Amino acid sequence: MTVEPTTEERILAAARNVFTQKGMAGARMQEVADEAGINKALLHYYFRSKQQLFEGVFKGSAERQLGCVWKVLEEATDLFSGIEGFVATYLERMLEEPLLPQFIIAELNRDPKNLLDFIDRGKVGRAHYLKLFEEARAAGMIIDIDPRELLVNIMALCAHPFVARPMLTHIHGMNDDAFRRMIHKRRKSVPEFIIRSIRS
Repeated sequence: MTVEPTTEERILAAARNVFTQKGMAGARMQEVADEAGINKALLHYYFRSKQQLFEGVFKGSAERQLGCVWKVLEEATDLFSGIEGFVATYLERMLEEPLLPQFIIAELNRDPKNLLDFIDRGKVGRAHYLKLFEEARAAGMIIDIDPRELLVNIMALCAHPFVARPMLTHIHGMNDDAFRRMIHKRRKSVPEFIIRSIRS
């Protein structure tokens, strides 16, 4: 027996489509209402503003994104495989939710405390990453680099294409298929680049 989605579920699904197509700035509440098959007054009953609706769509996605990438590090057996798994998982999730980087950056700048609770859930994964890092350094496998700087470099190389996508589209004429092909290539090229840069 098929269970019909609730009105709120229909709104969130519609909003995800509109936000993904037009971004936060370009989306209109009327478009979301039309996509969901409801009137604008009912939409505002559930979500008072576009910002609140955007949070409703993407905050759970951000939690899942951060959770799955830290889980990869938590389960890694060595630093290099951890880097490879982190990059692959991060990029795959971002392809599913291409507006996530903008949402996370905007929320961290607007209200850091709003996201810190679930960022802190990655403590175990980050602690394991530091352990793997120190093991690799002690074994002479990597150069002397700050582990925090390394993690920032990895995350920047993963997130930048999504944040800069409008620029890539404008400068290189990159359509959706070309962008996806580039991201799939980066699943291999980014960890290779990072590992080469730190290998002693």
